[in-house]
Order: sequence, then structure tokens, then C-alpha cells
Amino acid sequence: MNIKKLLPIVGVFVFFACTKDPIPPDPTTIVMPPLTHQGINTFGCYMNGELFVANVGESVWSVPPVSGTYNELNGDFGMQGSRHYDTLLDAININADVTNGVGIYNFKTYSGGTAGYSATISPFCDYYYEDTPNLGKLTITHLDEEKNIISGTFYMNLINTACEEDTLLKITDGRFDWRY
Repeated sequence: MNIKKLLPIVGVFVFFACTKDPIPPDPTTIVMPPLTHQGINTFGCYMNGELFVANVGESVWSVPPVSGTYNELNGDFGMQGSRHYDTLLDAININADVTNGVGIYNFKTYSGGTAGYSATISPFCDYYYEDTPNLGKLTITHLDEEKNIISGTFYMNLINTACEEDTLLKITDGRFDWRY
């Protein structure tokens, strides 16, 4: 066999033999993203006092860790911050009708889903936002429809009475800066 024909095949085997599994990020080096208005796709908050930051590790369901939609015509806003490392796969969803630009909004639920938190860790227990007043607020602090940037802060008290342990999940100091 010609060595020139064999060399590319050997190269492929060497490449895959040397490829390692991705190393999960060190939780001690993760920090809360700053409050910015630049569209840099950040998302962070505290869940019962523990830091949650999207853009850590691989994305969830092959979706970018900070993703969503904003319809400038009707104000429909939906966003997800997710993280995936080790055996943890979780996401926070926020949904609101952002009809007046910068301002304070109530969260909304929608047919087929809810705003809230979901996880695939054991024991499996989705926390979710109930469509009840005063359980949380979304504050849009910056909206630039020319550059497609939306930024803001949020907090939520999520309830799931089916959970065996805590039925309340407090999400505080939430912030995001996203280019839609």
C-alpha cells in the first residue's frame, strides 16, 4: 500500500484517539455576569442562594445556553438560560409580554409550557412558575430594537407542591444581556 494513501487514515485515528471528553468548568471560578447593555448573551441568578450562570459547559438540547425570542410587533418575549456539565442539565425560562419597552412586567404562562425552572437531576423535580400575581417580576432595563439588544433583571418564587423536599425555589438577583 502507498504510504501517502495510508497517512490520512492514520491521522484520523490518532486525532480521535487523542480527543478527550470536555472538562466541566470549575464551579469556584464561575462568577455572576455583570449588568450590561451590550448584547453579550449573559444570563445569571441565584437559586436558593446558589449561583446559576448560563454559558457554562455545553448547551442544553443543542440550543445556545442563552436563547429565546422577542417579537417587536406584539412584545412576546421568551428567554432561556441553561447549563450542562457533569450530570447536571437545567434551565431557567422567563416569559412576558414586553409591550412598552423599558419597564416592569409580570411573568406569563403559555399553552404547553411555563416560565420557571426545570432540571434533569435526581430526584427529578421541576420547579415552575404558577400563574399567580406577585410571584416575580421582570424588569427590562435596556431595549435597542435597531441593534436587537434586550437586557434586564428578574426574580421569581417558583412553586411545585409535588416535590418531596422543598416546594419553593427562590430565584433572586437575576440578570441577562441578550442579542435577539
